[in-house]
Amino acid sequence: MAVHTDHEPSIEAALDQWRLWTLGDTNDRPTLGELLGEGSANRVYELLPMRQQVLRFAHKSHELAVNRSRREIELWKLAANEGLAPAVYYRSDGGDVVITDRLSFSDVPLEAHAELCKQIHHLGPWGSRLRLTEVAVTYRAAANKRSWRAASEISQQSISRDLSELDSESPVFCHNDLSSYNVGWLGDRLLAIDWEYAAMGSPHYDVASASEGMKHNERHEFAMRVLEDTFDKNLWSTACRVVPLINYLWALATEDHDTASSLRPVFEEHYLT
Repeated sequence: MAVHTDHEPSIEAALDQWRLWTLGDTNDRPTLGELLGEGSANRVYELLPMRQQVLRFAHKSHELAVNRSRREIELWKLAANEGLAPAVYYRSDGGDVVITDRLSFSDVPLEAHAELCKQIHHLGPWGSRLRLTEVAVTYRAAANKRSWRAASEISQQSISRDLSELDSESPVFCHNDLSSYNVGWLGDRLLAIDWEYAAMGSPHYDVASASEGMKHNERHEFAMRVLEDTFDKNLWSTACRVVPLINYLWALATEDHDTASSLRPVFEEHYLT
């Protein structure tokens, strides 16, 4: 079913320029179809009548994102040139509209997921330096503005020590949000989407973030496959503590009350006991 709404001017402009980016599967101006997915900053729509491409619209420019729209797309295109991200066929001047490949999101074998993460680590050096200490301070400040007293707990010495330990690791290019939700198939190729947080940073943190939803044994195997000889048991334990901490602070900063409540016990287990 097509979406019947008043479209943003940048979306209309993209559709008007369809001859520049369609893949030859339509002779008419495409229309916006169903909403396929929505995140905190982006919405993804199908394009009719073709099925090979989608339109991503950045409906919100998040002040807490590492990369704003234009910078994200620059890194996205660099990764696409290496065969690790879907192609960017069109982008608006402001970067809020992107036409890209339509991926299928089905089961991803651990081996393929790990290989993609490892290949991303071999890219670069690209992007800015992501320091988790600064990220935590930024999120805490945003949360405190919203009167979340729990955010003050970031000042604890054990938390500062964990963040500093990961920040001291030799940086590599990281996706920093490579969960199963952000990897999809284009034919037999596994590709990564949503590069808002891509930056030079801690590989152990990136792997812990990518594998957070896995079972314990699978998560350890994933880490060993990606990090290989650079795997460090202590850094890995630290990263597995810091990922839920950063997610908890993000939820506080963005007023995602349900997520913050669900993550609170994990935070307490690692840092308040």
